[in-house]
Amino acid sequence: MSENIIHRRDFLGRLGKVSLGTLAAGGLSVQVVNAQDQHNQGTWKPVSERKVRVGIVGYGVCRFGAAFGFQGHPNVEVVAVSDLIPDRRQGLMKACRCDKSYESLEVLVKDPKIEAVFVATDAPSHARHCIEVLKHGKHVMTAVPAVLGSVEDADRLLEAVQKSGLKYMMAETSCFRADCYGMRQIYNAGGFGRIIYSEGEYYHYHSKPIGSFKGWRVGMPPLWYPTHSTAYYVGVTGKRFTSVSCVGFNAGFPAYQPGANKYSNPFTDEVALFKTSEGGSSRMLMCKGIHKLVVERGRVFGERGWMDGMEYHGAAKELPDTSRPPLPPGMPAGGHGGSHGLLSNEFITSILEDRQPLVNIYEALAMTVPGIIAHQSALKDGETLNIPQYG
Repeated sequence: MSENIIHRRDFLGRLGKVSLGTLAAGGLSVQVVNAQDQHNQGTWKPVSERKVRVGIVGYGVCRFGAAFGFQGHPNVEVVAVSDLIPDRRQGLMKACRCDKSYESLEVLVKDPKIEAVFVATDAPSHARHCIEVLKHGKHVMTAVPAVLGSVEDADRLLEAVQKSGLKYMMAETSCFRADCYGMRQIYNAGGFGRIIYSEGEYYHYHSKPIGSFKGWRVGMPPLWYPTHSTAYYVGVTGKRFTSVSCVGFNAGFPAYQPGANKYSNPFTDEVALFKTSEGGSSRMLMCKGIHKLVVERGRVFGERGWMDGMEYHGAAKELPDTSRPPLPPGMPAGGHGGSHGLLSNEFITSILEDRQPLVNIYEALAMTVPGIIAHQSALKDGETLNIPQYG
């Protein structure tokens, strides 16, 4: 199989547009993305000269407020920032090269100069904060997940987005990882057909909880933070999970002992098997207990082909361009596989072009809510439960 793997961009550069099916009798094995190329080498072209006036809220332990590169985007003016903790607020101002700040999101959203807000606050506040932003007539991008553990919050957030008519985007990093992005392009071009089976895996070992505002990460149910995994089906196909059976596991860490966390959660690891709206199945997991394993990855297996990492194996005669879009000059790709810059660029471009962003409210909830139901299933010893539908 390895003898048939080529760098597609190099191949097309030599031969132009060809029928890739001629490469191998009975099938095709092609490395669709050069792992060394983070993004398309083409020139970034602005869609407008206008600058979107952005407010950024939340610096925190991960410093996410500054990590998505808004301050380096040529179509962005960072008007003001906010963090509840004064020292972090000062750090966010410096990182975003901004000289104005507010003591809270609730105050920042009242600034009439701001037209869009990036919410990088604690996960339990994401839904409430996004609703507050929308109520004040501003577009919003939020860090993941869209909601934490509450289907009722999902319904309230959906209602707020629909009522506002404004742009909402969840910054799910897997959607712009090179492999997931390539899978989506190939799926949309028919290279997989219907997906028979898919996998999404988010391993994040930590025997001691990561620091978090008011300890929200301590003992959190694993699949309440599902989107790095679920993006490897929903973010590839735009289809939905319809039901789930989930199994939980306890690796014995102190934060997951009886009475040790506010969620009454006993599980460090959860593995869920979903039924999909295509009639297939999907295994999605979030595991914290596997020793020193920290990775996000996925695979898709369809009627006409399959993909694991960067390699497509299948019967497609032609493949689309799978390289990720270029970034503005000087704007860093950022973390999570070079996805950060692409996410903020997608959000800003959706405002300028007045269109839906890639991970809009429907896709965001379709990636988030199944994890909430999966945890309920795990608490019921794997009972199969139906999943609310969005879209």
